[in-house]
Amino acid sequence: MVFTEPRNVPERRYRADLHIHSVLSPCAERDMLPHCIILEALEKHLDIIAITDHNSCENVQVTMSLGEQFGIWVIPGMEVETREEIHFLTYFPSYPKIVSFYQVLQQFFQPIPLDENLWGEEWVIDAAGQIVEKKKNLLTFPLSLNIEELYQLVVIQDGIIIPSHVDRSVYSIIGVLGFLPPHPPFPVLEISSALSTTYAREKFKLDNYHLVRFSDAHALPQVGLVFTEFRMERPCWVEFKKAIYQVDGRDFFPQE
Repeated sequence: MVFTEPRNVPERRYRADLHIHSVLSPCAERDMLPHCIILEALEKHLDIIAITDHNSCENVQVTMSLGEQFGIWVIPGMEVETREEIHFLTYFPSYPKIVSFYQVLQQFFQPIPLDENLWGEEWVIDAAGQIVEKKKNLLTFPLSLNIEELYQLVVIQDGIIIPSHVDRSVYSIIGVLGFLPPHPPFPVLEISSALSTTYAREKFKLDNYHLVRFSDAHALPQVGLVFTEFRMERPCWVEFKKAIYQVDGRDFFPQE
């Protein structure tokens, strides 16, 4: 008989909503200010959140700072739209890493003037909730890079990339391509709040993929309504990455 060492499986689960838009996204409500999001996250008993604005990270640092004050871990994040008009959630181990990623991303931007009457405004906010800057160009627009190019840019910064709301008919990898390509590899997919993971797995034949669910909140009441629990020793990047890739007993459990 062969005996193996028992794995040190963490007992704690951390509740996470890692798809939240702030007022930097023109499609978000104007009350999606960083401090309001943090307070709403506390109200919803969230342990971890991510601000994932469209093609920008300029409200990430202030939200991270506020999160530290209130005991919520804010993962640096961004929702990026590729040339194919597909949305991807991207996460990074630190603020400098996401800034480096964002700086490289600038070369793929297309300067399209923002029509505030059509799209809404795009605000960069400080810790007091004051407007620091109003963006002049539209952020909600496909960048001039493809899926493979985006994947490589994220990996270079030790980041994690997850296709967004793959069950939707628009802005999703399945909705646009009609299938999930074998390369680059995406072992984890996000399911929208509209479907349970059980139904989505059956409908889209996703047995070979791990699924997460987040709120994709654009208004305060939506924050934390859909979440995924991550089993980790503590809320930090090393543990989070292990959980995403289900290493050493770390894993995750999407809300059904």
